[in-house]
Order: sequence, then structure tokens, then C-alpha cells
Amino acid sequence: MKSRAICYLDATLDAKVSAAGAKKGWSKSSVIEAALKYFFSSAIEHERDGLIIKRLDDMNRRLARMERDSQALMELCDLGVRYQIAFGPRLDAAAVKSVFKETVPAFENYRVQLERRLAPGRKLLGEALADAIFNEDDFIKAPVRAEEKT
Repeated sequence: MKSRAICYLDATLDAKVSAAGAKKGWSKSSVIEAALKYFFSSAIEHERDGLIIKRLDDMNRRLARMERDSQALMELCDLGVRYQIAFGPRLDAAAVKSVFKETVPAFENYRVQLERRLAPGRKLLGEALADAIFNEDDFIKAPVRAEEKT
């Protein structure tokens, strides 16, 4: 035995329910009943869970990429510091202050150039690889003919 329920629908939703109920074998009540069964079924929960899992996986991949990039940046900074320590000149305190004063404008110029470079959001490595597209002619030197030498 089915119980009776009264619901109020806005005009657009009522038109959609009426159109679906006009099909052979369907009524407005059966359309609403099917919609409520789907709403309360576990299928919608699984679908929602699947979407959440997909979003979490995407976020996880992005975080892993960020971690990889930051690790590469830390290693690059480490190599730069090691190089400077190994091959840089040893300076006394007065010389350090003098060199620091001389390098401030150069460092500010570097920062300005870096900000300008990063502003478009393009990746330097991607551009470098795009610029480094080679063809066979770059590596193979064509033999010079006797007629061309004269």
C-alpha cells in the first residue's frame, strides 16, 4: 500500500514532471517516485563519493608536483651555495660590507627582471625546451662538394 504525499512544485519543475509523466507507462506520481528513489538510493552517494575521490586525486597530483618543484628548487639553491662556498673568495668583514653595498643594485635589478619574467605565468623550462627543438641538420654536417669549394 502506498501512502499519499502532497508536494508543491514550481512551474518549470511541474512542466518537466508533466512532460516525463506523459510518456507511455509513466505518470506524474511514478516520475516523482522514481526521482525520490534515486535521491535516497546509494547510487547517488557512490557517484558523489566518486567525484570527491577524483577531486582529491587531482589535488594530490598537484601537491605532489608542487613538492617535486620545491625539492628541485631547494637542490638548485643548495648547489649554488656549495659552489659559492667552494670557489668563492674568502672575505674579511670589511670586504663583505663593501661587496654587499656594491651588489644591492645588481640584486634589485635581478629581482625586477625576475618579476617581469614570471609575470606572464609561463614556465622557463617549457620555453627552453621549445626553443631547443633540433633537426638532423644541426648535428650532421653535409659533405662539401668540390664544385662548392671554388
